[in-house]
Amino acid sequence: MQTNLFHRFHFSFEEVQPLPEEIRSFLKSEDSGDDNPVNSAIREIIPQLTDNDGITGGYMIKKADDVRLDIGALIKGYMRKADWLALFVCTAGTVFTGLMERYNAEGDYLEAFVTDAIGSLTVEKAMDRIQDILAMEMQTEGLRISNRYSPGYCNWPVAGQRELFEQMGDFPVAVSLTESCLMLPIKSVSGIIGVGAHIRKYSYSCEICRDKDCIYRKLLSEL
Repeated sequence: MQTNLFHRFHFSFEEVQPLPEEIRSFLKSEDSGDDNPVNSAIREIIPQLTDNDGITGGYMIKKADDVRLDIGALIKGYMRKADWLALFVCTAGTVFTGLMERYNAEGDYLEAFVTDAIGSLTVEKAMDRIQDILAMEMQTEGLRISNRYSPGYCNWPVAGQRELFEQMGDFPVAVSLTESCLMLPIKSVSGIIGVGAHIRKYSYSCEICRDKDCIYRKLLSEL
């Protein structure tokens, strides 16, 4: 296992783009008819994203005892049997920000809303791929991984973003933090994944989480 080294991955939009039915489900718009405005927006937006080459991300594995993060009691319990932590960051690139800004400036608010949803789903699907790669790598060493957890979710304060980025140090993914600890590009995710021989995946405890707009809550509600 290579530790303290950032493992970087790059994806084309075609590799991780959400399907129209996934977008509609995420937006609670089940009508698949051609006259549905959401479907019209999807058909308009997707071709503008096919050349997106900014979808990058990766992870750095560190010994759990060497990582100092204020992740809160809930996630700390899930990480209790982790021997290592995979610190991750992933972005869908700047194209979504620019497209949303253009649509909003032109008063095309539905298109901006749908673009936002596609960006959220795209970065999560890219991170799914990275997590799968991590799981396969760890499996070869007889290890397992946990779910992934991010600042701002599961009662981990979003201000924890700064500590997380400090732990990763310099890494080759173009994501930065604002003063309020929000990531730029906005369609980016970061967080931790537990690794160990005795770690396990738990169901997300949405019933005790304070964040009613959590993307994981939205995705899980569709399963």
